[in-house]
Amino acid sequence: MADRNGPIGALNPSARLAAHTPAGENIFFGFHDISPWSPDGSRLLCLRLNPEWQSMADTAQTAEICLWNPDDGLLTPVGKTECWNFQQAARQQWLPDGSGRIAYNRLDNAGSCTGIIANPDGEVTRHIKGGIYAISPCATWALAPDFETLTRNWPAYGYASLTDPEKPSGQGNIDAGITRIDLRNGEASTLISLADVIERWKPGLPTDGHFLTHPSISPSGQRIVFLHRFFAEDEGSFTRLISCDPQGRNMAVLAEEKVSHFDWLDDDTLLVWARYTGGGLAAMRASGRLNSPWLRPVVNLARKFSGRWKKRVLAESYFAVDVDTGRREKFGWPSLDVDGHPMVARSHDWLVTDTYPDKRGLMSLILWNHSRNLREDIARIGDGVLSTDSDAKCDLHPRWNRIENQIAVDHCVAGIRRISIFDVSRIVGAS
Repeated sequence: MADRNGPIGALNPSARLAAHTPAGENIFFGFHDISPWSPDGSRLLCLRLNPEWQSMADTAQTAEICLWNPDDGLLTPVGKTECWNFQQAARQQWLPDGSGRIAYNRLDNAGSCTGIIANPDGEVTRHIKGGIYAISPCATWALAPDFETLTRNWPAYGYASLTDPEKPSGQGNIDAGITRIDLRNGEASTLISLADVIERWKPGLPTDGHFLTHPSISPSGQRIVFLHRFFAEDEGSFTRLISCDPQGRNMAVLAEEKVSHFDWLDDDTLLVWARYTGGGLAAMRASGRLNSPWLRPVVNLARKFSGRWKKRVLAESYFAVDVDTGRREKFGWPSLDVDGHPMVARSHDWLVTDTYPDKRGLMSLILWNHSRNLREDIARIGDGVLSTDSDAKCDLHPRWNRIENQIAVDHCVAGIRRISIFDVSRIVGAS
């Protein structure tokens, strides 16, 4: 039976719990947009922490990049990193060229973030100034946000090791933004700057506290999306979802005000949790008018409401959005009625997503077949995080394996992070 301490319960009878990382080891992978499995499917990339590290104050420590073999439980260290967080780890990932090479972020000798390209045995072959976030399908170029700006403005997604006491929180670099890196020679250049984005939105707007983040590349490598985000005066985040081509041209705003997690349904369509309430609410939040003394109590009251009623009134749901035209339609409603972390399969019609902890501290792991409008709940998993630091939370962040018949999730058991693998081949029909 699942409880808030972290054990897995209510397992779907058609699913099988296939493996866990070793008991007592503090192990996790991170975000839901990349697969941890090696090209041959035998090992998973992960980050190993000291079991006592359970709060953001610990994220400046040096963690280990490891390979986990779920067949024998063996963990093999292949690198170290001082650039990691509890949400996205060190962005450790396999290069998508089948070579078995890996990429991750760490500090260089000057104390700056650098991307590492390494052979499967951990031998470092290239350093990338500024770090790495997303790698193109052809493995010849990559994208990265400005991690120093993230550290100052959104610490949960920055790296504590980059904290500069001489630069106060909220201060940003107008010329920084999304960097494009040539992985063949390591050369990097600004693809989209924060100045570019502000100039096209509200020229002259103060940029302190603004940042660009979450760059993502389409399955064919022909389109890019990213988030422009800041924290509005009503204390909530204001987000704009923007698309462009791989050269940073033809920018278009796909959504704004409330934009959350997303993945590519196909080359032309993005699956995104968003709120489309028209220009009025967005304009009021962006300008700070919702923070006025007579509106602020109403805003605070609205935030206390939850459930399908609130989502229906605010038009908040998953949407399928055409990245060229901006045309959108609701996706999965009402079965998929809560924000989660989706990952879309490419070889069949299922996607996997999750939920945040409910009032009992339980999270759901969910499969959704988008051609049949069919939902299968795989498991209920307790939120076993002991830290009261919300930036140290442990979302499931479900991720497919290479043949898309298994799912790996992060979760906590009494404060210790671990990765568990679910075999769902009987449900999705892949073997």
